[in-house]
Amino acid sequence: MKSLILSVPVVFSLSIGAVAAEKVLAKVNGKAITEKDLDQMINSLPPNYQTLKNNPQFRKQLLQNLIKEELLYQEAIKEGIDKDPQVQKEIELMKRRILVQALVRKHIKLSPVSVSDSEAKAFYEKNKATFKDANGKTISYDVIKPFIVKSLQQQKEKQEFSRALNNYVNSVERKSKVEILTK
Repeated sequence: MKSLILSVPVVFSLSIGAVAAEKVLAKVNGKAITEKDLDQMINSLPPNYQTLKNNPQFRKQLLQNLIKEELLYQEAIKEGIDKDPQVQKEIELMKRRILVQALVRKHIKLSPVSVSDSEAKAFYEKNKATFKDANGKTISYDVIKPFIVKSLQQQKEKQEFSRALNNYVNSVERKSKVEILTK
């Protein structure tokens, strides 16, 4: 009897957790939009929006966007747009792109890229003539340094990603049979 009494709160707390995770925020023609749906939308946004994920007004606006999207999705299905041959081709193309992107994310892991002070300073000195304010006065290195560092980091990351992607594609290609039939 004692173990039954102790297990009831555990089961109850587990079921509360499940309900909280699936909290319904809105219904569109009976289709529930949950807090989990909203969180997934927020997590899919670019990193600069992540700081707003707990802002009630931001969440409310995104919920309104989810509602509008669901309304339009339901209308598209009702009109049979999902069965249109051209739409089917576009869906298949997007599916291919999503799968390729997921494959690349899975297999290409990049290390953080850093830019040394000497690299940033050398870039500044080489391009000093381009760093002018509205009055034509040269912008000092200390002011422009964060922008130079960020730009050089992005450039290095892009080069590293391109190198890693080429290596990965080449490794897949070596294991495959590719025949080019046109000249």
